[in-house]
Amino acid sequence: MEWISVKDKLPDREMDLLVCTDTYYMGIGWYYVSSKTWDFEIQKHTEADLGEVLFWMPLPPPPEV
Repeated sequence: MEWISVKDKLPDREMDLLVCTDTYYMGIGWYYVSSKTWDFEIQKHTEADLGEVLFWMPLPPPPEV
């Protein structure tokens, strides 16, 4: 998988994503297509400014057990 720049493409559906921001945060995030906004898993636990999303990629599927 390769990083996708938000300048080139945005997610076309809501799904778990790996995101990278301009403050060097990397983690799980979501893009809400209807409101064109981003949300981050860690924001449930912190008030920190995580910056603007610059790159994203879909998460790989979980391993089979």
